[in-house]
Amino acid sequence: MKKDYSFQYENFVLATQGDLYLLLEKVGTSVSALKFRFSSFKYGGPNDEARGSHPLTKFGLTWYGLYQVENSPWVQEMITANRVHPRHQDSMYADRQHYIACFKDVMLEVVCREFEEIEIEESALLSILQAELLCLE
Repeated sequence: MKKDYSFQYENFVLATQGDLYLLLEKVGTSVSALKFRFSSFKYGGPNDEARGSHPLTKFGLTWYGLYQVENSPWVQEMITANRVHPRHQDSMYADRQHYIACFKDVMLEVVCREFEEIEIEESALLSILQAELLCLE
């Protein structure tokens, strides 16, 4: 990544139906973030004290940082679950990637097609939120 983020304390997640923004750092009105074009995500525990309970700990998942999971059991679970669909093909999941961001109190797990490191203005984030709120009307 372009920056060395601490991945320890503060973070914020904003998710629409297709994009997830992991906000990591703010300087002035500019926010450093990871933007995922996601299929699915989980946000919450275990925290760092209970991280040893995560099934991927035995494969190197440890403290703070961003990890890419190779041969993801979660992607395999998604493939298996989708096989009930009459037009399913396992190859539909060939581009899926599994990432885990570990912080002190939470973890973010994301299965996505792609992600990018971005700088986004605070006003642009507010515009995304406002557009999503309009969809609720």
